[in-house]
Amino acid sequence: MKVWHIAVLVGLGLAFDAWRPGQLGGLFQFATLTVFLPALIFEAAWSLDLPTMRRAWRPIVLLAVPGVAVTALIVAAGAHYLGGLALPVALLLGAVLSATDPIAVVAIFRRLSVPKELATIVESESLLNDAVAVVVYRAVLAAVVATLSTAATLGVAGHAALGSVLGLLLGIGVGLIAIQALRLRGNVAVHTLATLIAAYAAYALAEHYGWSGIFAVIACGITMGEYERRNDAVATADGVEHIWSWLSTIANGALFFLIGASVALPDLAREWQPILATLIAVAIARIALAYGLLAVAPPMLRSWKTVVRLAGVRGALALALALALPSALPGRIVAIDATFAVVVVTIVIGALTTERRIDRMTLE
Repeated sequence: MKVWHIAVLVGLGLAFDAWRPGQLGGLFQFATLTVFLPALIFEAAWSLDLPTMRRAWRPIVLLAVPGVAVTALIVAAGAHYLGGLALPVALLLGAVLSATDPIAVVAIFRRLSVPKELATIVESESLLNDAVAVVVYRAVLAAVVATLSTAATLGVAGHAALGSVLGLLLGIGVGLIAIQALRLRGNVAVHTLATLIAAYAAYALAEHYGWSGIFAVIACGITMGEYERRNDAVATADGVEHIWSWLSTIANGALFFLIGASVALPDLAREWQPILATLIAVAIARIALAYGLLAVAPPMLRSWKTVVRLAGVRGALALALALALPSALPGRIVAIDATFAVVVVTIVIGALTTERRIDRMTLE
């Protein structure tokens, strides 16, 4: 999918919402968390190169773990002190917007000559920080809604962290079981069906037990992808990857349309102050991560850090988490509107500017 396709799909969604206001908001939340998210995460995890991830583990971990916390705090501070949001809803907004979804940038990577390690850093960050952001979101939500004490909130966070580890183990287990079944046949169609079943089974099982479905799918995708590339015919692995690429393109297209169709433009205009404050805070947070936090990692070209900054696009997961906020939460509508604005603005700006900027950089 080309970057301008993304902007067009969002624009078509906006046009649909102007014609049929509020018709697809509920569908978007369900489709994102239940239908599209497992497929998109599995496809991205399948494509990751595990040896490259091991070499670049320090910047990946920095961006995906402390980076999520730093982003959440900066966004929450901006929304509270500049935007006037109450602190509880500002903290939730920070958690919602702490994960990136650099689909637009990854689409550019696949057309331009971007170093494999840089592409792996950005893609790995987007996968892992999705899962970490959900952990942070659940902990903050439990603290805000149930008015928990600090100790109880830490307990919720610890339980969520344990659920992440258990989700990883579950995903590896499901992947290994699927691999045993794949040894019986070498057909591309059978392998594709097995990966599809494994992705959704890992996600559904983990969520059923209250563990991290995202971590489960990541572990399952990496496990099966490495097996396919190492033990089967290259043609089989390439065939499965080609089919998953098409599935991912279809899912992304549907999601970008639904994002636009879920945005209520008149509401965004009325809430301009908290929205502007949130946009500024998101930009500041990304700069702090790219040029500040990554200073702790091994030396990296400044152009690589700039690409990391440009990859701070927000997407479907942030919107789904915002829409899942309790209806009785004061300030919920403002948080949803601010999330919509950040997603649309970062996608559109990324679509219009990122490819030209990366094309002019010296990345080698």
